[in-house]
Amino acid sequence: MKFSSWAAGLIGALTLVDSAAAVRMLQAKALYPCSSSTKQALAVNSFKIGLFPDNNTVSIDFTGVASFSGKFLVDLTLLVYGYPAIQKTLDPCDYQLPGLCPLNTKNLNFPDMTPSIPGDSLSIVPSIAYTVPDIDAVIKLDLKTPDGDEITCLESRITNGKTVDQVAVAWVLAVIIGIGLITTIVLSILGHQMIATHVSFRTLILLGFMQAQAIAGMSAVEFPPMAQNWTQLFQWTLGIICNSALQTVATWFQRATGGTPSTLIALANQESVYTAKRSTATTSGGTEQTVRGIERVGFGAGIEASNMFMTGYLFFYFVAVIIIIVILLFRFALPPIANKIKNAQLDRAAGATSEWQTFMRGSLYRLVALGFPQICVLSMWELISRDSVAEIILAISMWLIFTGILAFATFRVFQRAQAAKALNEHPAYTLYSDLTTLTKWGFLYVNYRATAYFFIVPVLAYTIIKGMVTAFAQSAWVAQSIILLVLELAMMVATIVLRPYLDRTSNAFAITAAVLNFLNSIFMLVFSNVFNQPPMMTGIMGVLWFVFNAIFTLALLIWLFISFYWALTLKDPEEGSKYNRLSDNRESFRMSGIENRMTTELLPLEKTARGMDERGLHSRWGVDETSHAMSNDQLNMSLAPGRSRYNIDETSLHRIPKNTLNHRVRRLTTCWSLLFL
Repeated sequence: MKFSSWAAGLIGALTLVDSAAAVRMLQAKALYPCSSSTKQALAVNSFKIGLFPDNNTVSIDFTGVASFSGKFLVDLTLLVYGYPAIQKTLDPCDYQLPGLCPLNTKNLNFPDMTPSIPGDSLSIVPSIAYTVPDIDAVIKLDLKTPDGDEITCLESRITNGKTVDQVAVAWVLAVIIGIGLITTIVLSILGHQMIATHVSFRTLILLGFMQAQAIAGMSAVEFPPMAQNWTQLFQWTLGIICNSALQTVATWFQRATGGTPSTLIALANQESVYTAKRSTATTSGGTEQTVRGIERVGFGAGIEASNMFMTGYLFFYFVAVIIIIVILLFRFALPPIANKIKNAQLDRAAGATSEWQTFMRGSLYRLVALGFPQICVLSMWELISRDSVAEIILAISMWLIFTGILAFATFRVFQRAQAAKALNEHPAYTLYSDLTTLTKWGFLYVNYRATAYFFIVPVLAYTIIKGMVTAFAQSAWVAQSIILLVLELAMMVATIVLRPYLDRTSNAFAITAAVLNFLNSIFMLVFSNVFNQPPMMTGIMGVLWFVFNAIFTLALLIWLFISFYWALTLKDPEEGSKYNRLSDNRESFRMSGIENRMTTELLPLEKTARGMDERGLHSRWGVDETSHAMSNDQLNMSLAPGRSRYNIDETSLHRIPKNTLNHRVRRLTTCWSLLFL
């Protein structure tokens, strides 16, 4: 498909999205002080205002308390991406608003007022302000006396109802990720391991990048609107999904265990809720609510802050139950189908499902790895929010169980790899030849080169540290941004230097993702206002955040669709001239679940020639290779093209110690000399 076709489709989709919200409007939902040092003469309880240029009306809903009496003027400034687009002085007496001309020291209440305004008053607002999604516009109100004395300064962020956080887009991405994971399972069962590896890696790198965006959105810094809503789009990857039944269960559990649910969502219609700006909270004496970080994400998703942990917890178990049901369906449905339909692939699939317990354990291990980022953030957050004692115990238990499972799997992978080194073999010798190891713990290392299996340790450490920093530093956004910057820098350097993934293209995408995560951490540090940069710089960087990450997400989607094409056509990605064989040649060590082509007659002789015995190997690594291979039909060797049955090539000679090789050459020379004599 040509690029013009892709562009036409994208423009068409954007047109449909734009037409869905055809009503032009500008609205604001909160007022907050311009700075903490400004005298606050107005306490705000709730504030909502909407501007509708199509019928020249304004909708006003305001309640508060004024501590100033008399006439006043308003210096209005409209900042669009930090640029002062409109600067105008207004007199409330010109608009005949009761209670404002003059202003009295009393409670102010303007419920649902819709005064008409002159048509030419709205002509100063450019038409683009009604169409750009998540426009970064702030209206600043400087109240002063007719003599010029300052009364107070207030700001309010303006929106136009259009956003990049589209529910339909989130659902499409979720379906694509689900298709990728299911395709990986089906291809693995049918024996197309190489295609399954590529589909799995491309699905996981897309999911991992979206999870990184979601975790960044949970940080405590104040994002520009477009960047904030872009990160909100991916919160479903962390289990943050608003469902009425799910929220009812979470609230009931919290109350039943002695907790007190928050009521931020319930009171949103009576009180204004906004993101705290700089170090200010609300107007003095007002009841407006401020949200930041994880609470901001929950409010944007329509989830009470006290239900954040339970929502992710219940969502994980919901997905786990679905995975178990799918595996059981494979277990009981494939054998009868294979008996009726004589097909080699179905026979192989039926044979694979016969070891359904091992297969289920491996699938649950994979599920733990996928849910580990959300558990690291939400479980640690529960220790801060302390919604109830039972939820705290669940959070600690979940984190310890998940960490323990992945640590145990990592230990077993290292154990198998070290056993190969003890045999002077390539790590792929044991990591890919043992069916049990590959089925249970292969998800940890199949995406890496066989010699870079150790990269699973920095990845797990990176996930744990990132989750802790995001959860524990919600009240210290500057320190949080600096630590995340150092962490992303370390991961970027490690990825660039080691290039641990399975081929050149995979490393290129992984390095690009690491660079973008590091760039995002720089943007977050700027958003924390540590440099006291001008507002225009913050607004532009918010747009750049969206553009950079959206382009790379689209590239990852196209890359994943290419692997879907391989899956549909069962085309091996390694057979084309465009793709080179993996340097570790892992396919030569993969086993067949149907026949055992491993010969073990010469295995003791091989170990003796290498200067090792079975007892020494077992005592050092806890692995008995001979008994494992001969007692289980799981250590099978495939024959690589152009190699011997034992898969020895010229490079393997370089792995033999020089002294042993020279000794063998001398003995061979002596024998031939005796024969000729």
